[in-house]
Amino acid sequence: MASLAEIVAEAHGRTGVPGVAAALRRDGELTACANGELVLGSGTPVEVDTPFRIASISKPFTSALALSCLPLDAPLAAWLSHTAGFRCESEEPLPAGAEGLWSYSNAGYWAAGRAVEAACGVAFEDAMRERVLEPLGLTATGYEEPARAARGHLQEGETGHRAVLEDAYPVARRPSGGLWSTVGDLVAFGAAQLAAGGPQFEPRAEALGARYALGWWTRERADGATVLDHEGSVAGYQSLLMLVPEERTVLAVLTNSWRGSGLIRRVVEGLGLWPAQPAPAAGVDGRYELDGSAAVVAGSNVTEIETDPVTGALRSVRYPVLPEATLMSHRVDFPREGLARIGWIVLPRVGP
Repeated sequence: MASLAEIVAEAHGRTGVPGVAAALRRDGELTACANGELVLGSGTPVEVDTPFRIASISKPFTSALALSCLPLDAPLAAWLSHTAGFRCESEEPLPAGAEGLWSYSNAGYWAAGRAVEAACGVAFEDAMRERVLEPLGLTATGYEEPARAARGHLQEGETGHRAVLEDAYPVARRPSGGLWSTVGDLVAFGAAQLAAGGPQFEPRAEALGARYALGWWTRERADGATVLDHEGSVAGYQSLLMLVPEERTVLAVLTNSWRGSGLIRRVVEGLGLWPAQPAPAAGVDGRYELDGSAAVVAGSNVTEIETDPVTGALRSVRYPVLPEATLMSHRVDFPREGLARIGWIVLPRVGP
């Protein structure tokens, strides 16, 4: 098998993503690499210690923090497993007919963050530092933008990129996705989570051909091995943290591009960590929409339209309708009549 550096270099060359850093830990042995340049005016190359926004990979951190200071009661389990019945960006209930369905909700993590503050008597960021980051020695992880951070890039056309110059993350959103980190810190966090075990890995709900635990997707690989993962996507960054417990493997890949998912898929496949993608499947045609998120399903394809919550940039992506959330994008199912789960969010059908 090719080395991590070779796989990342080939994926970087094929996708044209501005910058990527990756780290792989197998049986205690760590390898890391980086490719590309930062667009910071200096052309400083991306290094393995370059910080990136990790977006929703912050959720496993919030889950670890919450479980360290709160009882795992029904409300906390619902908030952390996206089963509280909240919409994605508010604690308003999902539309009629969606009761009991799994639907990705940042608001659930905001609720968990408030509960952490009440239990610990300190700000959420201080609790994270004191209970998770400092004990694990994660000195490159935090909520304030660090020096020499990779700048996120939005896509322009098929191959062009435009740097995101302003991407301040609202403080209120931090429990759901506000962290900066490096691949080294992410691999250390993942290894610590594997060593500790616990309820964060226990599945709580089924969706998109997989199961979701407390801040982690959990599913079986084609050879029967368990895969735990979470991705992140915001403000021109896409990222992945993946754990394979049976193989004592942790993989972290960070990119500073909204096109980074293609590179990440190539790396995971090149390392032999993920099965082949399923064949395209027909969906239920129509337009689905809720709270500014929209998608159009036509035959075997879906066009997803969303607004980035940090930059306000509108993003439109088109991909095949697939029955499983295998890796990054390609995540659609139709759990009930008149409802689709697109981009992990339950959306009602509003028209043809």
